Amino acid sequence: MRQKVLQGEFCADNPYAQSDEGDVASATTQRCGSLFYDVMLDMKKALEFVIVVFIVIMQTAVAATPQVKNVKAMQQYPWGKVYISYEVVGDVAASAGSGDAPFLFVMAKDKTTGRIYEATHLSGGTGVSAGTHRIIWDVEAQGVAISSTNVVFTVAYCDELYLVVDLSGGVNATSYPLSYLDAVPSGGWTDAYKTTKLVLRRLSPGTYRMQNTSNVKLTKPFYIGVFEVTQKQWDLVMGFNICSTTSHGKGNTHPQHYVSYAQIRGRSASWPSSSAVDSDSFMGKLRARTGLSFDLPTEAQWEYACRAGTTTTYYWGSSMDGNYAWCSDNSNDMTHPVGSKTANAWGLYDMSGNVWEHCLDLYGTLAYGTDPKGPAWGTATGGRVIRGGCWFSDAGHCTSSCRTAEDEILGASANGFRIVRTLSN
Repeated sequence: MRQKVLQGEFCADNPYAQSDEGDVASATTQRCGSLFYDVMLDMKKALEFVIVVFIVIMQTAVAATPQVKNVKAMQQYPWGKVYISYEVVGDVAASAGSGDAPFLFVMAKDKTTGRIYEATHLSGGTGVSAGTHRIIWDVEAQGVAISSTNVVFTVAYCDELYLVVDLSGGVNATSYPLSYLDAVPSGGWTDAYKTTKLVLRRLSPGTYRMQNTSNVKLTKPFYIGVFEVTQKQWDLVMGFNICSTTSHGKGNTHPQHYVSYAQIRGRSASWPSSSAVDSDSFMGKLRARTGLSFDLPTEAQWEYACRAGTTTTYYWGSSMDGNYAWCSDNSNDMTHPVGSKTANAWGLYDMSGNVWEHCLDLYGTLAYGTDPKGPAWGTATGGRVIRGGCWFSDAGHCTSSCRTAEDEILGASANGFRIVRTLSN
């Protein structure tokens, strides 16, 4: 599904809402009918048949391109929610190119300040059926304050498999351009996708047995980094490289390590009570320059992505295989360029080994059920969850289920991360 994005300005008519399938069909019938009025009967029947087929094809072609029309948005006292209505014309689900269910994407841009906000707290008619939809964006629950009346709301349905963030503007950029891909580029993931671009793959909702013992259901699709965040990507966003003097692997495509949870999200970040991050953190800067709610994965999201539908000890089988992971057996006591081992079934690299990966959750009793967020404050047993093992880990610490904890402030030489964008429906 290439382009299903139509945006409407606040309380303005959509200029793309002018097509009328009925008018196209009736006009075609009238022209063709008058042209061949005096033709012999058999020929006339043949032509009528052609005309009917032509009309059906035209109507089908028009209907096959879905549209989002008549976008309207309003707030009312006490201003905690935005009420949005829009019309879907055509079959959004049938036109999906990748075979996955399309997801709803809602964004607001304050044209006065230039700030962009992605809606993550949506309720109401968020489905893909044709007709009028009415949804509610709980901006108060999301921690967003939109006070301007000069706002453009974008409503879109998307199904592209990969999201790409262009970081080439560096630390001084006011925004990072976004693009989408239906498939891996013909030349594969070049170093550009490990340095000046961030690439994430979309995963559909699903269920699995966490640690092969506890049932987990994830109800929302999410994008997750194809690679661990590299030293060059960190430098472009933050303006410095923590690993500039490391002896455990230094280079543009090496994973960023020596990085703490606090540096990624901020010292005042308080998940699971809030998804907010500090503005001077990596996630804070990335959110500000994209308008998207990037974050670390929850522990449940991380293991779901790591397993990629498998139930074995590792995502490739029951025993360690150095073709898939950098660990104590083959790393030479250092990190290695991301993506240099074999990916899992969903095309994600280095989910085992290279660097431990930070997760959102506080460490404590394993959380399971529907969209688990980990233990609440006061019930955790210490630190934040890290997953996947690292360059100095033995085989037992590189399994799909191994979990341990790390202090929020400590930036250990073996700790890195990958990013996630959880979708609203």
